[in-house]
Amino acid sequence: MRNDGYVPRPLFWRGVVGRINVSNDRRTAESVLDIDAHEIPDVVVELVKSRRLSIVMGNLNRLMLHPAGRELGRRAIRHLGFLDD
Repeated sequence: MRNDGYVPRPLFWRGVVGRINVSNDRRTAESVLDIDAHEIPDVVVELVKSRRLSIVMGNLNRLMLHPAGRELGRRAIRHLGFLDD
């Protein structure tokens, strides 16, 4: 047992975070929307811990700049809990 404050995270959550495809903006939005709503709070925490939240949000924000992807980007950001409209 370690005494340095390390708490192992369940592998399940790493798997969910790993399912978010950041290869392009549209795939990022689609993969975020594929995550179940009850998993989102833990996924956001894991994205912060793995320093990937800014990458995901950057992709989604960039998608929203294009008229064809605006609604998809908004839905994904809302699904993550960052839009309250």
